[in-house]
Amino acid sequence: MTSDTPANFGTPPPYVSQEQVLIQLEQRILSGALKVGDRLPSERTLCAEYNVSRPVIREALRGLQERGYIEIYPGRGSFVRGVVTSDLARPLTRLAQRTGVTPRHLVTARTMLECQAAGMAAQYGSDEQIEEIRAALERHQAARTLQQLARTDLAFHEAVTRASGNPVIVVMFGAIRPLVYGLMLRSLSDSEVLRAADPWHVTIYERIARRDAEAARGGMSEHLRLALDLYGEDLDVPLEDVLAGRGIDVARLEEELTGGR
Repeated sequence: MTSDTPANFGTPPPYVSQEQVLIQLEQRILSGALKVGDRLPSERTLCAEYNVSRPVIREALRGLQERGYIEIYPGRGSFVRGVVTSDLARPLTRLAQRTGVTPRHLVTARTMLECQAAGMAAQYGSDEQIEEIRAALERHQAARTLQQLARTDLAFHEAVTRASGNPVIVVMFGAIRPLVYGLMLRSLSDSEVLRAADPWHVTIYERIARRDAEAARGGMSEHLRLALDLYGEDLDVPLEDVLAGRGIDVARLEEELTGGR
């Protein structure tokens, strides 16, 4: 055992497992001993500290990366990463694939979440946050390609959730972000849905801007409800199959949104 083993975490037992190493490193991050941006000790240092082989350390680090605690950069080391709202997106996307989540399921959930967010944005959103909604709307109106339309549509709805002032709503929307993006690709590639639904963005913004919470909730409800009226047979087909029929892989939605990072 090296003399510089952190005293706050005690002396690890000999021949600890990969899971024990992962848990102890996780606790360092959760306790704040390792902060966002900090570089973890080198693999060699961790091997000596925990009296384990390099493969054990590498597996522990991969586990931390999968849990969203660190980023690993070859040649540079491992660094503590900050929390982002999309951290829940990957497991939820996998769950959606396994359970056959349909557009109807997603629209229903969005209605429960985003109608309340729109009302709260009108009631509690700061002038700066409402300006962000307006700017997002303008970017959406300027978009031309399907991907640009979907990305800016998503950004508009994210701006509304942020303006709600409720971090739980923001995290919940972040968790379904890739699925919402996929749903938007479906909607925006359908000329009938596009013509009916897209103008509601202006209405929603205007109602939020004039601080009319009830009208903002109603506008968001009407906007989202159109999918129930216009999707036809797609409404109750697993979203993965709906998107596959349009050449879109649901498993790659998050990667597309983050540019493969």
